[in-house]
Amino acid sequence: MRGGIEMRAMKGLLWKEWCQYYKFFLLALIVIGLEPVLVPITYWIYRTGSRADAWSDSIKAVLATGSSTTETIAIIAVIVLAALMLAGERGSGLSYLVSTPVSRREIITAKYIVGSLGILAIILFISVFLIVAGQLLPAQYVAQEVIQWAVLTTAALLCLFSLALLVATFSGGILSSVLFTTIIMGLPWMLLGISLATFRQFYAVSAALELKARYIVTYLFIPDYITRDGRYIWSGNSSQFIDRVIPDYPLEITLLLLASFLFFWLAIKVFEKNPLERQGELLLFGNFKQIGAIFLSFVSALGWAGDVASSLASFFAYFLLMWLGIYLALVALMRVIAWLGLSRS
Repeated sequence: MRGGIEMRAMKGLLWKEWCQYYKFFLLALIVIGLEPVLVPITYWIYRTGSRADAWSDSIKAVLATGSSTTETIAIIAVIVLAALMLAGERGSGLSYLVSTPVSRREIITAKYIVGSLGILAIILFISVFLIVAGQLLPAQYVAQEVIQWAVLTTAALLCLFSLALLVATFSGGILSSVLFTTIIMGLPWMLLGISLATFRQFYAVSAALELKARYIVTYLFIPDYITRDGRYIWSGNSSQFIDRVIPDYPLEITLLLLASFLFFWLAIKVFEKNPLERQGELLLFGNFKQIGAIFLSFVSALGWAGDVASSLASFFAYFLLMWLGIYLALVALMRVIAWLGLSRS
């Protein structure tokens, strides 16, 4: 009896999510399909006099990843969709759902299912178009390339959607959700850049070590799963190619799906515990001003410690002292501002 009630509630939630967001998925299909679908169609209509396979130039650029804007558009679209579906309902809509008999777990599960199915449908539509067009007309690609691209891209976008949904569970709005997702997504390359820059000041970093570090980061930076099939790893000063990363499709698809399920599980746990009554704040947990002070003091201490340190040991000593000092200074400044009545806090 209870299982039947829960099933009907889930069906209602799924239908509600679809009716509310199907227009956004159609818009995502249009913008993601500009290069692989609409450009070839336009070429067929207006450029019939060129070589027979010229219509597939843009498609080849998509499949030979790293030379196309389609992946970038898809990444942006997925992050924005996740923010819209959860952080965008932070007001009355989500509060109303929580007040109904359905659980928070069911609410976020419905959003995850609808979002994932929407992503699958978009990539499936584009893939079928590419395969059919490649069979009917001379093309610069084969069906296997399309299938490999579709499977890997779908897995990466699902992983990214799960991450964005997780971030949206503790973000106070759409813009903050998109911003925090972008920062978290880019952390691997940011940390690598800071680490290499620090070690170069005191030690000679070999090309082999730098190559290995950059190779590891390509497994931590989700967009690289889409764009590094045919993408080169650059040297530190971006002056020459170091190596080319070739995807291991079974391994990478497995990693992406496992990460996607992990992010979704974490999203459920966070969403079940987060307060929804906190409005007008960038984060729904903790004190954003304190978190901001910690982050700003951390970044500032890294830069200043590198300027004054003469060895790696002194760098860590200066870094800890500067981090603490800058953080305390920022906290004192916030208290002075609040005492003067210049802040609502």
